[in-house]
Amino acid sequence: MSEAGGGTGDLSVGEAVRLGLSMMPGGDGVGVSMAALWNNTNFIVDGRASAPGKGGGFELDVDTAEGLYREAEALAEELDHQARRARELRRIDPPAEDPASMSFNDVGSQAFEAGAQHVQAEADFYRGLALALGKALGVYQESDEQAGRDITIAGGENDSGGGYV
Repeated sequence: MSEAGGGTGDLSVGEAVRLGLSMMPGGDGVGVSMAALWNNTNFIVDGRASAPGKGGGFELDVDTAEGLYREAEALAEELDHQARRARELRRIDPPAEDPASMSFNDVGSQAFEAGAQHVQAEADFYRGLALALGKALGVYQESDEQAGRDITIAGGENDSGGGYV
């Protein structure tokens, strides 16, 4: 129980903020877990799976996958910027050096930190999605390039000086 709560079982604002931070999924490792969320997801781009043999997943054409990749990258960058700005807000000095002002300022700093952690977790979520989509697109492009090389070798295109079409 808190003295600020008058012994009634109510939490002070500072205790509520600290409790909220401690209850966040993954604690300090929230971003790590959010980024890894997409690690085992199978993205199928134009019929080529990023995790062959897994089955299921998200099936996308290459244009949609590239668009989602760019959007996820942009969102991750913007959310990173917002998280940095929220952390900067923690540096606000109290208006006075009295205990009430300092305590109130401390609670505000904790709230900004909680917000920054939440926004950072969102950024990590989108960064993980972009990495997974990038991997799927890399697999797609690599397969496409390999197929082109195979056709070139099989058809003897290198020897003819021209292509078959």
